Amino acid sequence: MHNVKYLILGGGISGLAFAYQKRHDDYLVIEKESMPGGLCRSFYAPGFVWDVAGHFFHFHSEQTRQFVKQMLEGVELCNVTKCAKVFYGDRYLNAPFQYNIHQLPPDEFLQCLTDLYFANDADNAPSFKSFVRQKFGAGISDKFLIPYNEKLYACDLDELERDSMGKFLPKLTFDMLMTFYHGQKGTTYNDFFLYPKDGTMQLVNSYMKHLVTERIHLGESVVEIDTDSKTVTTDRGSYHYDHLISTLPLNRFIDMAHCGDSHLLHSNKIVVLNLGFDLPSRDKEVNWVYFPGDEVFYRVGFYNNIAPREKMSLYVEIGLRSDEPVDIDRLLQRTLVDLRRVHITDQHQLVSHHAIIVEPAYVHITHDSKAETQRVIESMRRQNVYMVGRYARWEYSAIDDSIEQAQELSAQLG
Repeated sequence: MHNVKYLILGGGISGLAFAYQKRHDDYLVIEKESMPGGLCRSFYAPGFVWDVAGHFFHFHSEQTRQFVKQMLEGVELCNVTKCAKVFYGDRYLNAPFQYNIHQLPPDEFLQCLTDLYFANDADNAPSFKSFVRQKFGAGISDKFLIPYNEKLYACDLDELERDSMGKFLPKLTFDMLMTFYHGQKGTTYNDFFLYPKDGTMQLVNSYMKHLVTERIHLGESVVEIDTDSKTVTTDRGSYHYDHLISTLPLNRFIDMAHCGDSHLLHSNKIVVLNLGFDLPSRDKEVNWVYFPGDEVFYRVGFYNNIAPREKMSLYVEIGLRSDEPVDIDRLLQRTLVDLRRVHITDQHQLVSHHAIIVEPAYVHITHDSKAETQRVIESMRRQNVYMVGRYARWEYSAIDDSIEQAQELSAQLG
């Protein structure tokens, strides 16, 4: 049996960020995939660079921004001012939808504006669906917020707790909209972002340069976790730890550690289709587009408008239920039809493509899941087991949150 002070489960950004903080100490990372990076991996084809999905570096902390830039020293970075749109009906609107309802047909604009004026506080809303309808009014909710997020989460939004999106849901009141129309634009969390020209894997590579290769065990899967004996068993052996840092999805951790009820934790999965075409994109500015309609995808992003390249390079995100079968060929063919229907493609021919399934993708935050998540995390902490990252904490968060969680935990452990 191997003995290690800090045993880290998962070699994605969360796990590597913690390993980096303990790089001068006794650490070991166990990662089931054959390469590190998790959802920050990149994939390469002639003329194209793709990621697992749209992973861009936006920051709510200047300190974290400077840290990431320092980590990426020598890497070519794109400084991007966001250009996002919504395809609604037969037209493209600026995003966020709720700030640009004036671009709707006059009768729909009046409906949205009136409903927003009479919207209320929604503090007592029992679900996410009722929350957005009370907070933004029926017009904005029924035209965009509800159909878009039901495509993204692949569930009825009445199943989700009202604060499911937290800081990622743009704030809006009638007074804020009037201020916006008078030229005082509000801000969203990702108005500006950084992106490495050769993909988010560049940050993974930067972390790996500071870590000892022999302490990153790739292609090794966790089988069982015994928190009483402080032992982790994998398909290669057993490890005794002083501190266990898990970045694994919480439902899977619970099953391996036998420490709770994983059936209370639900999520969707997404299929990401990375597509390369033979011609430039028709829109030379948009970074990504939201689709609340009957298109198979809920979001399409343009890598070629983020890290400038000659030919159109897309990521296409399709939300599915966790138990829904996946037919990549069928989804690809429907995607190509819908891309033409929404005027993203015209004479374009697909020359390269890559598909990946992300599961879990968006966690379903419910009253039961919040209670079980909090209980498990607190009980594990008392046994020197700590959760870092979006899926380990069963929350909606971003890359910079994972980095900061790793830094904070490292400081707490000394």
